Amino acid sequence: MAVTKIPAETARQLLRPTWLRAGITTAFAFFTIIWHGNAWFVDFWDGNDLTVARFVLAGFLVLAASMIWEYAKQEATPQVLQGALAVGAAAWLVAGVVIILVGSTTPVALAAGLAFLVLGVAELYAGLKLRAEFVPARDHVLLGAIGAVTGIGLIAWWGLDIHGVIGIAGMGMILSAVLLLINAAGMTHEVRRSA
Repeated sequence: MAVTKIPAETARQLLRPTWLRAGITTAFAFFTIIWHGNAWFVDFWDGNDLTVARFVLAGFLVLAASMIWEYAKQEATPQVLQGALAVGAAAWLVAGVVIILVGSTTPVALAAGLAFLVLGVAELYAGLKLRAEFVPARDHVLLGAIGAVTGIGLIAWWGLDIHGVIGIAGMGMILSAVLLLINAAGMTHEVRRSA
């Protein structure tokens, strides 16, 4: 089976939003790894784990939503994927606002879980529909599956404390970060090769 490459013009248009989404996702994934049990961090925020986690999770969702929207509005993005990503970005934006406004773990878990599930299902659907004609759609299939499973995990175990919520979200975003970084590096390679 021959390797299908991303067309250089498509890669050029999608390069910036893909790198930015990868960077934001990587930063959040890194936070989820180091934030729990680190004595310096615990002293730094004086034991307000819920508050810190809410603001970091909300910030991640809002910033990532803007990068997802940036990707969706590129001319190279097919219309089906544009609509799916727009729905997912809106869900992440709304969830980010809700997470800031609520004060307990359960609504945080449910809001984040629904947001991950909506974007995951939307990306999975669009990716499956477009995988034969749009090379990056294959990455969206994987990102969608990871997002949907992350959302289901957060909704299914909504009674966890904030460390569990961030742990589930973090595991999904660690996998997503790796995939996004590989995707962005591949696009960078295609753009440089064509120049």
